[in-house]
Amino acid sequence: MLVHLLAALLVLLSGALAGVLVAVHIAVVPMLADLPGDRYVQIHRSLDPRFDPLMPTVDKVALGIGLLLIVLAPGWEAKAAFAVAEAGLIGVALVSELSNVRINRSIDTWEAAELPQGWSQTRTRWARSNRGRTWIALAGFAAAIVGTCLV
Repeated sequence: MLVHLLAALLVLLSGALAGVLVAVHIAVVPMLADLPGDRYVQIHRSLDPRFDPLMPTVDKVALGIGLLLIVLAPGWEAKAAFAVAEAGLIGVALVSELSNVRINRSIDTWEAAELPQGWSQTRTRWARSNRGRTWIALAGFAAAIVGTCLV
């Protein structure tokens, strides 16, 4: 019973994480790409506090649940699937912290009226990192579903 509840929570949380990242990828990133620099900085700054700290918290809670499932799930197949889901959650956290969050902090220092040289390349790097973590999140979500089907 506990394993089933934990597995359902992992699917819910990893699905929410993947869903938010997909929505950002298909709706927010193209909108940001079309903005002139000053508007880009303003909009980007207003979006960031709405996603942080919620999404990192979702990821951390899911990570804890994933670890429990790797230990508690019956059979090596379910354990392996939950380990892949856990790797996806770790991957999202790493890409976020090592790329997107660092870029966000850099953008927070920009003056909208005087953008730094190469600002559009920074925007492109942020979008590329977001695309990568989106695919990682989707793979982790799929693995969580598989693990849940195996318990």
